[in-house]
Amino acid sequence: MSNDASTPTDFEVVILGAGMSGLCMAIQLQRAGIADFVIVEKSAGIGGTWWDNRYPGAQVDVPAPAYSFSFAPNPHWTHRFADAPEIQRYQQRLAESHGLLQHLRLGLGITEARFDADAGRWRLRLDNGDALSARFFVCSTGALSVGRWPDIPGLADFQGQLLHSARWPADADLAGQRIGVIGTGSTAAQLVPALAPVAARLTVFQRTANWVLPRVDRRYGGLDRWLGRVPGYAPLARRFWVQVMEWGRRGFDEGTLARRLLIAIANAHRRRLVPDPALREGLAPSYPVGCKRIIYSNDYYRALGRPQSELVTAGITRITARGVLTDDGREHELDTLVCATGYDTLHPLSGIRIEGQGGWLLSEAWRDGANAYLGITVAGFPNLFLMLGPNTATGHTSTLLYIEPQADHAIACMQRVRREGRRWVSVRADVAAAHDAAQQQRLATSVWSRCRSWYRAENGRIVAIWPGFTAEYVRAVRRPDPASYELG
Repeated sequence: MSNDASTPTDFEVVILGAGMSGLCMAIQLQRAGIADFVIVEKSAGIGGTWWDNRYPGAQVDVPAPAYSFSFAPNPHWTHRFADAPEIQRYQQRLAESHGLLQHLRLGLGITEARFDADAGRWRLRLDNGDALSARFFVCSTGALSVGRWPDIPGLADFQGQLLHSARWPADADLAGQRIGVIGTGSTAAQLVPALAPVAARLTVFQRTANWVLPRVDRRYGGLDRWLGRVPGYAPLARRFWVQVMEWGRRGFDEGTLARRLLIAIANAHRRRLVPDPALREGLAPSYPVGCKRIIYSNDYYRALGRPQSELVTAGITRITARGVLTDDGREHELDTLVCATGYDTLHPLSGIRIEGQGGWLLSEAWRDGANAYLGITVAGFPNLFLMLGPNTATGHTSTLLYIEPQADHAIACMQRVRREGRRWVSVRADVAAAHDAAQQQRLATSVWSRCRSWYRAENGRIVAIWPGFTAEYVRAVRRPDPASYELG
């Protein structure tokens, strides 16, 4: 959409991203009486990561009742663990029922954002050359937005079909092919069971075995959907699953009963589903439970045990024109190579040139690793708010529990600027630095410091995960402390 005389260019709020956090922010803005906003989304539709992730088997890894907003329970789930199309339909209904479609600009990205301190406004440049301005700029792209290709020599040399799980083509037909999968994380655990039955040969290249727990899934029937419409039932079900997951979070701490139970359940699950001793040994994790995100699956182990499947634990030397060469000298010939290697979570917003006060670039501020006060605001970047920013990922529960209080926090800051007739609000540099130092000190002795994962940068800094429990984060975030912010 290009700007013309009938297309507004100046807004109170510009929201980047129409995923869960962008939709929540838009709805909460409306509830706060702020209707002058636009949502800029690079994809052709609503959904964020759930628009992008269309690979076979894609689903959420927390119970669906907890994967809906407190203000918008969903009585339409068909399974306890909803699949990607169901989640995207939920998002579409949210946008339609709250009148957000008229605020959307799809198929557009933001390439530059510069804060004009004199005017107290963000000057934004779109990838089609158009310009927007806004008093407040909300980045709700989240951590799962930019697919990460593996850094393996020869990837461009492969002559077969090369796919990434985050950009799965709708017309992909892999039946009867020799398929290779690089990656054994949550995405691969969903994708591999879908590919194994149709592949002539399935080769899974594993760098690190992961902890796998049973997925307590079931189909929801008419009674469940009827109960979902009974006043009070949906909040109760949501609260129940939240508490179950919070109990599971205790399993990340040494010496807890929850930890011993998680380990026992995971080991029993592997013994039961992997009868082959050699394969079972290859699938045994070598790092503490919780250090990487836990996989919940009932069919991943079964898929690897099929006659046409092979788990390769030798390191990859390089990609060749015909397949994958491993350190043991074998060349695994493939028709299709699938990279289930996740996202670039260590360099958020790297595709946008963001310039704050005094020409300070966000890329410079984050040179040693992304950080933000409570994951929401960055010193030196007034009127900029992040949704699911640094150190707000969770290893145990629904991100939506974090999104809602983040939106409340950001809007409270906006309202203060509006109410007091000021131009901008910015977190104090000393407050942000103290918060970051305390958080990193806490993380340094946590389970997440004990292995390599997408939570952790190469320099050892843990940039993604929140170190505590959900209730602690909600208490810290929902009502901003006025003393932590300065106004201009």
